[in-house]
Amino acid sequence: MNAKQQSSKIISVGGGKGGVGKSILAISMGTVLARMGHSVVLVDLDLGAANLHTYLGILRQTPTIANFLLGKTASLEDLIVATSERNLRLISGAEFVPGVTNPAHWMMQKLIRHLRALSADFIIIDLGAGVHFSTLDFFGISNHGVVITAPEPGAVMNAYSFIKGALYRKIQNVFRNHNEISRAIEAESRHTNDEKRFTLEWFRETLDRIAPELLPLISEIEESFRPVLVINRAPEGHTHLLVKNLISLCKEKLAVTLEHVGDLPDMQNLSNHLLNVPRFFSLSEGASYVAATEKIVNRFTGKALPAKGRMLGTLDYSDEELEEILRIIETLDDRVFSAATKNMWKLRLFFKPSDVISFLISRGITHPLFYKSA
Repeated sequence: MNAKQQSSKIISVGGGKGGVGKSILAISMGTVLARMGHSVVLVDLDLGAANLHTYLGILRQTPTIANFLLGKTASLEDLIVATSERNLRLISGAEFVPGVTNPAHWMMQKLIRHLRALSADFIIIDLGAGVHFSTLDFFGISNHGVVITAPEPGAVMNAYSFIKGALYRKIQNVFRNHNEISRAIEAESRHTNDEKRFTLEWFRETLDRIAPELLPLISEIEESFRPVLVINRAPEGHTHLLVKNLISLCKEKLAVTLEHVGDLPDMQNLSNHLLNVPRFFSLSEGASYVAATEKIVNRFTGKALPAKGRMLGTLDYSDEELEEILRIIETLDDRVFSAATKNMWKLRLFFKPSDVISFLISRGITHPLFYKSA
């Protein structure tokens, strides 16, 4: 993996409900970052309902991500098209093709590996509405997850459901290889909404009962799952009570710290520019939206890339390769793991593979997979 790939940051824009401004925010962030001099790739992952190409003024036929999902092209790089903005490029979303909107697990993993390997400073993913597992998985791979909502009861509750679903999916993916814990998570998912108890605190208690030695992983998940909140069409001058309630609900019910990083103004004139949104951002009437977006992206440009994106090319491991590393761990003597348990490192492999591989190397264990390149 080259230095360009290692320095890229993935920003996912989600929210659970359609019509709250995800696509416009994705384009706005991409435009602002590109004008700052960063290379940006916008990726439309609203599979089956893609619209970024239209908003960017690209009305000609372009290759779409369906080409990749259907095996017609080997790389996402082959799908990238230029936009009217220097430094801003696009991978267009899929037109409706049966099966494309709900890719198989192996295809999801392949798509995620290729997204991580795209050569750009920033990769901005525009997610579809809803809480489908594919949407939540795309949100979960990002270095930064942005949840956008409007200060309306339905939109705010959908945002909460999205955050809760994303947390659930992250925990499910980390612990899917532990049979007893996986069964407990699955059983909880079958409850009705009134019966659901799923929170980090519930999971902490469940883990304490089933496998207390794995409790430290909860703190790691809690630290890594830090979505940020953007309010669209915000009332000027104050934070809406619904927004405050959403932040409190996430903290009290999920133990998730939701940081409110910005508000976007209600731009009535924007609807007249939906065939070329970047042009609107060059006009004086779009200046307030651009200024609000600049405050949001400043939240990302000053942050160092988390360690998960830095080490040994681990970001492009396939499930099969991770299973091979898991088999290596299984053969090792328990004394290799000092005070920590073997189970802890096995689960961390599907959460923080770079940490696991660095640990194994520090113990004098080597394997060609530890040093594979993208």
